[in-house]
Amino acid sequence: MIRLKLTIILILLSALPLLAQNYKTGIGLRGGYVYGLTVKHFVDNKSAIEGIISPRWDGVLLTGLYEKHTTAFKVPQLQFYGGIGAHVGFWDYHDHHHHHHPWFDKHHDHDDHSHTVFGADLIMGLEYAFKEIPFSVGVDWKPGINLVGHQGVWLGDVAFNVRFLISNL
Repeated sequence: MIRLKLTIILILLSALPLLAQNYKTGIGLRGGYVYGLTVKHFVDNKSAIEGIISPRWDGVLLTGLYEKHTTAFKVPQLQFYGGIGAHVGFWDYHDHHHHHHPWFDKHHDHDDHSHTVFGADLIMGLEYAFKEIPFSVGVDWKPGINLVGHQGVWLGDVAFNVRFLISNL
């Protein structure tokens, strides 16, 4: 299913006019299991830092990533990227909301109290930046592992993002 969605996105993007990727900072929305606000800033032509703020389980998940970009499929405006980062999350546990989530141990977490997690993330994705309009669209996969608090691996974070591009920040 993910391959089909990615193929459709690539076909749609290939029908767009050839435009060079030309932005320094992008601010937008990330839609997926871990949805929220995303900000990406290029520190040089091939390296970017990205921050994601996600509302999670009556709390917040903050993610910071360092990404390396390269041209994908010989299309200058289409970039493949991969990177590494970390996350910290704070939320309140309420049994009726989250009893089926793998990060909650059903035998120990039946009380209503706050939780904090800290972990590591990887990311890989494709992004297309338009020049005629100040927007980019992208798709990514961001697996993560909680190292402190509710230890566990999360592989299901595939998301679509749309960003407003700012050239001079």
